[in-house]
Parts: sequence; structure tokens; C-alpha cells
Amino acid sequence: MPVLPKNLQDMALAIASSHKRSKKYNIDPNLTKAPESTRLTAKELEERIENQKTFYTVAKEQIDKLYTLLQGTGFCMALADKDGYVLYIIGDTDLVEHFKNRNCIPSYRWTEKDMGTCAIGLTLEDKKPIYIPGNEMYATLAQNISNSGAPVFDIDGSLLGVISLSGYTEKMHIHTLGLVCQAAEAVTSHLKEQRHSKELAIKNKYMSALLEAGTKGIVTVDPKGRIVQTNQKARCIFELDKNCIGKPFSSLTKTNFNFEQVLHKGKRFLAREISTNKGNGFLALDPVIMKNGEIVGAILTITEKKEMMQLAMEMTGSKAHFTFDAIVGTSPKLLEALEIAKIAAKNTASLLIYGETGTGKELFAQAIHNAGDRSDRPFVALNCGAIPSELLESELFGYEEGAFTGAQKGGRPGKLELADTGTLFLDEIGDMPFNMQVKLLRALQTGEIRRVGGIRTIPIDIRIISATNKDLKKEIEKECFRPDLFYRITTLSILIPPLRERRDDIPLLVDYFFKRFGNLDTRKCLAPNIYNLIVNYSWPGNVRQLESAIERAIHLADGKTIKAEHFGIEKNNADGTAIRNLTLDEMEKNIISESLQKHRGNMSSCAKSLGISRPTLYRKLEKYRISHQEK
Repeated sequence: MPVLPKNLQDMALAIASSHKRSKKYNIDPNLTKAPESTRLTAKELEERIENQKTFYTVAKEQIDKLYTLLQGTGFCMALADKDGYVLYIIGDTDLVEHFKNRNCIPSYRWTEKDMGTCAIGLTLEDKKPIYIPGNEMYATLAQNISNSGAPVFDIDGSLLGVISLSGYTEKMHIHTLGLVCQAAEAVTSHLKEQRHSKELAIKNKYMSALLEAGTKGIVTVDPKGRIVQTNQKARCIFELDKNCIGKPFSSLTKTNFNFEQVLHKGKRFLAREISTNKGNGFLALDPVIMKNGEIVGAILTITEKKEMMQLAMEMTGSKAHFTFDAIVGTSPKLLEALEIAKIAAKNTASLLIYGETGTGKELFAQAIHNAGDRSDRPFVALNCGAIPSELLESELFGYEEGAFTGAQKGGRPGKLELADTGTLFLDEIGDMPFNMQVKLLRALQTGEIRRVGGIRTIPIDIRIISATNKDLKKEIEKECFRPDLFYRITTLSILIPPLRERRDDIPLLVDYFFKRFGNLDTRKCLAPNIYNLIVNYSWPGNVRQLESAIERAIHLADGKTIKAEHFGIEKNNADGTAIRNLTLDEMEKNIISESLQKHRGNMSSCAKSLGISRPTLYRKLEKYRISHQEK
């Protein structure tokens, strides 16, 4: 902003200094006009104006406004840039003609080094406003004209140029300096506003780009819940056009949800299920936009159900991790099972996997899922025998808010819904309650489910892989399993052989597990004939028992030679070759007791290391009557 000199004496000193410099520059006092050497070509002038177009346009506008007040009163105004080149001139005809005769017109340069003491040159030199009476002009020909000049600064304080006001000496007064200062200040102010508007426009473009780039639908609303802005994803979800601005947001959903009331109270929520024109989705209201303690709007985020389910799958681990490469063995029965499994992976037919406990039924199920077309979709597992019958329905089908006492606010999707577009693995399906089998069969036949306490149907597209260690045909004879469900889930079937029927695979499995758990050279660490002992053991818990026994042996051996007793199996003292077979319950009890000792009775750590939940651990403690002292 131009700073006025404190008094006339300061201006007189500035003018005197300018005269000294003019003499030093060898300026001829009788100089009649600006030298031709200072002139720009028409193209150079055009380029100079273009390079500072914003300054030129704003300054010219202010000069034109001021001249409308002075027109016909004997004044002329000029605009010069920071290098002294005149860019624009306007004024009464006689004065303009005078300036033309002196080459004080666009394309010529007017600095102290060119013309001696003058308003443009001195203002550029001192970067301060100046009033020069005619008799103080350095050039004799100019002494019947008085000048006022004011510097124009950019918003960062850098000099942009000069605005000058000239007139016949008898008509000029020092007060005219205030006029040019006001014009210069107006230019800086307008530049600041333009810069702010430009920055704001750029920020708005960035914000719009962010809104459009998001994978979620975004809607902003005013305090009354009316739409202010939407992104393309939101318009797609709600099937809107750009004329939706101003419509109530609540009119877009099919859900009985008083959105305006929630917004009025300033409440926030992160996941509220709603129905849209294209199906179901989840709505989040966060943040509520406040100004001076008053709600002025809110930002709503809408996530399509399939995207939310994918996120839930990733966060909860509803993903298949194993492939066929994780299935170790070369025995004929195992290879036969693998061949059928690879055929099953090429289609989405329902599949039933038979096998004793611990044979790797879920391992097969995950490998089949990962080798199929749904490998990038959810793999959701449910153990039908591990969930109380009264809770199984809500686990399978989900429930709506308020469906029963303790129901989660907003409701909760079930395993069938979470597995949509993917695979649902129903382990121990033979333990499913008879009445639940009817509901599952209907869901599989219709491809639709209804949550507990709900009235709307939800379409599902899932592949069912079931597993059991029971003979389901015998269960049908005992009327414990429905034949129609049996035929629905057994389009294909696989029998996984127990470990005792594939003893040739045991050495391969031993090596595999030792490398996985201990990264050990098993042939150096295992005692002589240990393979013979392990191969001849019956392993009632199958591969799972062998895996646990090897992990146990690694910990108990503590880096020394691994012996049979470290596995929980012992030599017969008579001949040194027979083995005492522990039952599966005995083995499980021993493993739990040892884990409790290892974790010093910490139930959470123990349950985690065993791969079971705390409630399951407590049930097993009661089952095996493991005392408090042992804990």
C-alpha cells in the first residue's frame, strides 16, 4: 500500500535527490521527448502487456473510473510498469497531444535515467507517492505541467508499476496525490480479491475432484436436510440427475428413517443400513458442519452393500488363505480326493466334503474356493455344531434392529448375507438342528433370505460347501437330517482319507510342519527310528493332531534331539517298537494342560495359541476336569 510522505519537506528532499541523480545520469534539461532507444516494438509492447495482464487490466479499470470524474477538467493519467514502460494513457485531448509530443505514450520508457526527474521515474526509484510541481520538473519543456505518482504493489509487497496524474500547473494541487494513491490502493485490493477468488476456485476444483474420485457416494446437505452437492457415485446409487439439488435427502431412500430429525439433533453415526433405488447400502453422517455453534449442514457418505461386505470380509478375515499347494501328500487316496476337488473348483455346484475330524476339510474348501472364479469374493465359514441352536438362526440369517433383547443397533447381517457372491462353508453340517435345515433349504432354493425380525427379502448369490464327519445317510435314516437338504448340498462329494490310510504321506507332513514351525533340519534333530514310530502311530486326530504334536515336540525338546515322548507317544519297554496310542481326548487334555503351564494360566493367551475361543477353552477345562491348581 502506498505510504504518503509525512510532509512537504520530505517530498522536497526526494525531489532534490532526484535532481542530483539526473545530473549524474547526464540528462539534458532541454530534452524534449523520450529517446527512441527506449521504445518497444508493437509486438514487444503486446507481449509485455500480456505477461502482466492481470495487473494491466485491473489498473486500467481503476484509471478509467477515476478519469470519469476528472474528464474535461484538464488532466491526463498514465500507467507504467515496474520497468518504467508506459502501458496506457488517457486524458483530455490537449494534454494527451502534449504527452504524445513528448513520447509519454505506450511503448516508451520513462525513468530517471531516461528523462530525469518526473513522477513515474521518481516513484519507481523511491517506491513512495510523490507530487512534483511543474517548476521542479527536470526537463524544461515539462515545467508547465505538474505530476502526482503512486506506486502499485502486489499482495506480496512487490512493486508492479506506477499510476500518474498530470495537469497544468495552475490546476494541479498536492491533494491530487490522494486521488492516485486511492487508485493504487484499489488496484492492490482488487488483485487481492482476484487472487483469493482464484485460490478459492482452485480449492473448489480440488474438492470437486476429491468428491468425484471417491469410491463412495458423497452428499452434502443443508440444515434442513436438503441436498447441496453430490458426486457421481451418489447420483449413480440413487439414480439422480444434476437437478436433484434442493431435494430432501430423505426422499431418496426407501427406509423408515427420520433423517431431518437426526440432523437437527446433531447426531452422528457411521453405519446405518438404508434401501436405495439400486438395492441396499450403508449411510454414515459424519461430520456435522458447525459454525458459531449452529448446524449449517452435514456430509453424508453412502457405501454400497457389496463394497461394505467386501470391507467386512477383509477386516474379519472372511477370506480363504489356503490353496492346493498347501495340501501335502502323494498317496493314491489323497490324489483321488484332490482330483475331484480340482474339478469342483471349476464350477459352483454345491459340494459336500466327508472326513474324520482333523483331516483338513476346511483346507480343501479354501483351496477349492481360491482355485475358482470366486477367489476374490468372500469365503465365510460357520461351524454348525459350535453355535447353540437358539443362536444359529441369527448367525445364519442375521437380524434387524429390535428383533430381540440385546439385538445390535442397526441390525446385523448373517453369514449367508456376508457370503453373498462368494462361498459359504458350513462345517459340521450334520450337527445342524432339524428345524434350521428347513430354513436353510428354502434359502438355497429361492436364493433369498429374510433377517430375523425383518419383513424385506434380500437376494443372495452364494456357493455352498459343506463338511461333516458323520454318515449323513445314516442320519437321514434316524430322521436327524433332511433328505431334501442332503441332495441339495451333495451335487458333488469328496471323501478325505484319514491319516492312518495314507501313512506314506506322514514323513512328508512331518518335514512340512517342522519347517513351518521351527525351520529345523529334521533329519539332524529327530532321534533314530523316530519316523518309524510316527508312521506306525494311529493318529486318531489325523493331520491336525500330527501338526499339534510336532509343534509340541519342538517346544518341549528345546533345541535338543527330539524323541518319541516329546510327541506324546512312547516306546514299549518290551521290544522298543510298539507304541502306546493316546486317545484324541487324552492328547487334547495334555496339550491344553501344557499350554496353560506355558502361558502361566493366562486364559486369553492360551486360547489364542490353541486357536480356540475363551468360552471353548472353559468348556474343555470342565470337560477334562482340569483343576484350578493346574490352571
